[in-house]
Formats: sequence, C-alpha cells, structure tokens
Amino acid sequence: MINRLKANEALELIRRILNEYGVESGPIISRIRDLLRRRGAEETWESLLDAALQVMAEWSALNPEWGRVAHKLYLERIYIEAGKRLVAPKGIERRLNWKGLRLLVARYLLRDHRGIIVETPDELVERVADYVALAEASTGKYKVYRRLFYDLISGLRFLPNSPTLMNAGTRYPQLAACFTVPLEDDTDAIFEAVKVSARIFKTGAGAGYDFTPLRPRGAPIKGTGGRSSGPMSFMRVFDAAADTVREGGKRRAAMMGIISDLHKDVMDFVEAKCSKRELENFNISVAVHDEFMRRASSGDYWNLYNPQDCPKIVGALSSELKEIESRCVSVGRITASDLLDKIALCAWKSGDPGIVFLDRLNEHNPTPSLGRIHATNPCGETPLLDWEACNLGSINLESYVDVTSHKILWDSLAKDIELAVRFLDDVIEVSRYPDKRIEEAVRKTRKIGLGVMGWADLLAHLGIPYDSHDALFLADKLMEFIAYHARRASTELASEKGSYPAFSHSIHREGRFNWEPQVPATAIYDENKVSGDVRELISDRPPIEWDQLRLQMRRGTRNATVTAIAPTGSISIIAGVNSSIEPFFALVYVRQTELGTWLEVNKHLQEWLKENDLLKPEILEDIAVHGGGIRWAPWAPKDLKERLPTALEINWEWHVRMQAAFQRWVDNAVSKTVNMPSNVTPQEVAKVFRLAWKLGCKGVTIFRDKSREHQVLSVESTIKAIIEKPPELPKSKDKSHYSWLRIRKGEVIAVHEEYSGGCPSCDA
Repeated sequence: MINRLKANEALELIRRILNEYGVESGPIISRIRDLLRRRGAEETWESLLDAALQVMAEWSALNPEWGRVAHKLYLERIYIEAGKRLVAPKGIERRLNWKGLRLLVARYLLRDHRGIIVETPDELVERVADYVALAEASTGKYKVYRRLFYDLISGLRFLPNSPTLMNAGTRYPQLAACFTVPLEDDTDAIFEAVKVSARIFKTGAGAGYDFTPLRPRGAPIKGTGGRSSGPMSFMRVFDAAADTVREGGKRRAAMMGIISDLHKDVMDFVEAKCSKRELENFNISVAVHDEFMRRASSGDYWNLYNPQDCPKIVGALSSELKEIESRCVSVGRITASDLLDKIALCAWKSGDPGIVFLDRLNEHNPTPSLGRIHATNPCGETPLLDWEACNLGSINLESYVDVTSHKILWDSLAKDIELAVRFLDDVIEVSRYPDKRIEEAVRKTRKIGLGVMGWADLLAHLGIPYDSHDALFLADKLMEFIAYHARRASTELASEKGSYPAFSHSIHREGRFNWEPQVPATAIYDENKVSGDVRELISDRPPIEWDQLRLQMRRGTRNATVTAIAPTGSISIIAGVNSSIEPFFALVYVRQTELGTWLEVNKHLQEWLKENDLLKPEILEDIAVHGGGIRWAPWAPKDLKERLPTALEINWEWHVRMQAAFQRWVDNAVSKTVNMPSNVTPQEVAKVFRLAWKLGCKGVTIFRDKSREHQVLSVESTIKAIIEKPPELPKSKDKSHYSWLRIRKGEVIAVHEEYSGGCPSCDA
C-alpha cells in the first residue's frame, strides 16, 4: 500500500491523462468505480489505478490508442510512487508498451524496505549499464561502455537474463540465470547441495542437477544397515526447498532434474510427473545415449545399473558402454524401445520428461579436459560442467528488420552482437557468485550464451511462413551470422583481455568451433524449395570468413561458449516481441493477471484488422474460440494466414526442424517447445524424439495441448463475460502454463500474466 498517496490523487491523475488525450473522463471514471464495486473493493490510490489500467487494457484490443493511454498512465504512476516527476519518457520508457511497464513494476524495479518503488524504468537501465560497465574500469573505457550498454538495452535491441536486470548494482549482485550443482551419493553432500541451491534461488536464478550418482531405491546403506529411499525422495527435498525460498522471492525457482538411461530407477524417474502433480518446480529429462536410440530402433535390450556398484555410468558415453557391460553387473534389463515408449507416453500425458542426448552434449564440450557434461540448466539450453553458471542475454531480432524495404539490417546486427558479447563477458567479472566453487568454475571457462527473441516477429514483417523451407533456410543463415560475429567478438576480446584460463587444453586451441561437427543442412530443409525473395535477403549478408576466424581463435578466445537459445519468457514481454524462436502461441487469447483479465490481440494481426476495418468484437471472439489462430478464417487472405501461424497450427515436424536449424550454429543448446495438438498419439511423441536425435538437436521437450490436469474450464458464454467476471483458475505452483476456457462451441486460450508462449514451465 502506498500510504502517502490518496484516492483523490489517483482520480486527478486519471482525469489529467485522459484530458491530455482529449477523452471525456466522467464516463470512464464511472466505469472504473463500477468495476471496483463489483469486486467489493475500496477506492484507494492503488485500486483506482489498477482498475483504470484494466479498463484501458480491455479497450486496447479494439483500439490500440488505449494501449498508449495506459502506457502514459502507468508510467506517471511509477514516477509518482517513486517520488519523482515525469517530464518526458526517457530511453527505454519511450519504447516499452504498457505490458512491459507492468512487468517491470511487478518484478524488476527496485523497492525499499516498505515495498515502495524507488527507481524508474530508465533508472533500472542506468543501474544495469553502470554496474556491468565497471568491468571496463581497467581498460579506461568505463564511461564509453556505460553509454553503449545503456543505448543497447534502452533501445530494447538486447536484454540480459532476469537476474542481471533484478540484481545489478544491488547489495547482492548475483547476475547469472542458472547453475549446475553436482550431487554425490552422500547425505551430507546432498544437503550441502540443497543449501547452495537455496542461495541460488534467493537471487531469482535456477539450477540443474544430475541425480544419476544417487543409489537406487532399496539399495543397501552400509553404515546403518538400512535401505536407500532413492533419487526421487531427494528430488522432493530440493522441490520443497525451492518452494520455501521462492515465497519471498521475485519468481519461480526453476530446476532441471536429469537421470541417465543406465540408472536402475530410470523408470521411476520417467513416471515421477506422469500422472501426478508433484515436483512442479522441476523440469525433468532423461539423459539418453546414441546407443540407446539405436537399440530403441532395433528392439534390443538395455542394461540398468546401480551407480554405487558401477560409478562409471555417471556421464558415460556410448563408446564406453561395452566396457561397462563387461565389467559391471547389471541390476535390471529392459527393452530399449519400451523405455523410449514410456518416456513418450509420460511426455504425452504431462509434458515431462524431455530428453537430452548425452553423447551430443559431450561431442560439443569445448573443454573435455575439465570433465564430462551430464547436466543442464532448468530449460536445457546450457549444458554445463559441475558448478558452472550460464550468463545469458538475447538479441531482439525484430529490431533489425527494415519494414519499408523488407531487408535485414545486417551491419547493425553485427555491431550489436559484438557489443552484447562484451556485455555478457563483463557480467562474469562483476557478478557475485553464491559459492566459491561456482566462481572458480565460471571464471575458468567464462561461458556466455547470446540468444535471440522475436524470431516470429521478424518472419511476420518479412512475410515468411514459419512452417516453410524459406524460414528454415533463413534461420540457418541468420544463426550462422550471429555465431560468426559472437565468436569473432570473443576472439577480439581475448587479444585485449586474455583467453579463458582453460583455453590451452580446449577444442578452440585445436582450431575447432563448438558447433562442429554439424548435421548437414540438407537433412533439415530442402534448399531447392527456398524462394528467390529469401535468397535475395541473404545475398545482402556481409561475407563470413570462418577459416580466417579459425586461425585467430587458435591463438586465443575469451569464452568457452558464446551462444545459446534461451526461452526469453519475461524479457520478451518487456521487449514487446514473441519469445525466443517460438512461433506465435495464439493471436487472440485471454490474459489473466492479479490486476484483472483482458483480451490480447497479436500486434501484427491487430494492425491488419484495423487497416481492413475488421477490428471488431465478433471477429476477435471468432478467432479466440477457434483456438486463437486464423488459418480457418474465410475472411483472411492466404498471405496473412501463412505469415501468422500459431504454435498448434504448425505440424510438429516444423517445430523440430526449426530447432535443428538454429542448433547447427549454437555453441550451447536450444530451448524450444515442440507444441503438439491434443489428438496426437504417444507414438507421434516418440517420433519427435527420434527426429530430434537424427537432426542433431541436443535435447527436446514436447507439450501436448490439454495434457495437464484442469486445463479446460467451462465459463460464461461470451468473451465479454469472461473479461467482466473472470473465472477462478486452479491454483498451481507453476503459474506459467496456459489453460483453456470453454465458451460457445469453442475454447479460448487463457494465459498467466508472465506466460509468453513456448515452454509452459520456462522463464528467463
């Protein structure tokens, strides 16, 4: 509660903003008061402004101008609550939409001990740029890079991961997004890992774990004569710790739990979330071997082991399986295809588990001398060694489209890629890590992960269908460009600041890039089906000289990894673009927040509807009850249907191929959800796993629509009724996933405030 601000001040602010836009305030204030009466809410500074924002949000679906009014009102509110005066929007404030502003207020802007906002959005960017640029003090270029970082972020051309935005320049500046915490088969070591994890969760970051080292359920405990409760029981301990810590935190404590396909309890692990609502802070994945995938195709057997008796199964590669089979006594045997089918069935039922391809993670491990990779961060895009962290950020691809000429601004993109790499490398220098082992591991390899967001927006502006060979070809060539300039920037940094300490025994010293060897592009798309227009787009791309860069890299490079495709959940909402490399989740849907409920309309569709005099309630409701897409719509021209497909209108194979196209050039991995309609079979899910393996993905996650319990609710019969009287959604620890609201003869997608499409349980 902002005690110093009164209800009459809120009403005066609303009147003033409306008058600035030439709108009569009386009827709107009556509507706001009526909304509060129906809620049984008292008129206060907060409640009046919240109700005003909800009303404007509802109306912005049919008139985008109301979105601009909402932006002005919310920005004024922030400045007043922070005890400051808004003269004119600054920097990022000019580019944020009101939804991005609201998310900054909810999670990112600093508050004092009373919970009162003490900084503006522009000051947030200044805080981040100032703090990260401190790493440049030794170069004498602090002021130069402070301004460059400020311009890059305030222009919404690049955003770092959430902990950097939240924590830079604060009393505890932990800036990394996620960590891997190793586990040992020892109770004291496990609870030490829980303690470290709690410190990680407190900063808004997540963690990944490989539970393979833990002895299976029922295995003997020599010290006590008892029996082990197994890995699943300890996963529940971590889950409870995450729940406890996040109660006072800023966001969900996300975790990744992994277990090897060789572990005796792998089937219990697979079934952990199959039909039960537990371990909700965990994403889970099975680490599978290439040999397992081959045997699953041939129907051969697969041995299971107790890691207590056969420690070599932890991080083992396919090349070592013959030795393991000859030296270790198996404690179980199954058919490989049965295990793959069970994984597919449980993923079909609940979205978990996913799969990570263990051999491929290590085939691209840049520092094999330091150990094997057997765990990833919570969303799977950064395979990490023990105790490493991922420092992530994403380029907003929409910023590099010239909408007039329909060209990509390659030179501007290259310049910003190189600046973003420097920013992320500086993050490593100024971040304070929650454990000395983490700091040592991070500084030894200096891994960063530059990714992208707004891919679907770029395609929409260029008129390229997501589910096309044109899009796959462009993804391949665009990501190659990003990979090249990111690695070039890292190599130039090495000549200025030195290589990462583990460089001398790395693949880079040998002249190999992380993404080598690659799956050939011809396995992913057919270049003969690529249009002349898209070829022309690429013809403008500046030359890429890999051979020259390879020679430079052999002399030194600053970072063991430079690229990763993260989910970009929250930061894509701030940037006002679609998440990561995902297609549009839906074009018309219901957004449910603590503030209220409203209809959201995709900005590309809204612009077209307005230009063609079709931005009408009945049109929006028809789109909503048809699942949020328009490929069914008789009034929509073919080119509009093609350039604005939704995730569930796209065949699952295009999802996998898009992930594979980006993965060809990514050092780390790609976090992407393969969205599947509710009527697919478990056998089709297994096909997704097989295709992802064949096309060189490092892991894969599917989400079948309506697969989670309580995902469909029956509500009132119109969209207007949903907005005026929102239904109560089931309370879940995971607030990011979406639901369906059944109205008329159709169903409308309803999403949580912070859901941006793609992975239903990811955030970044």
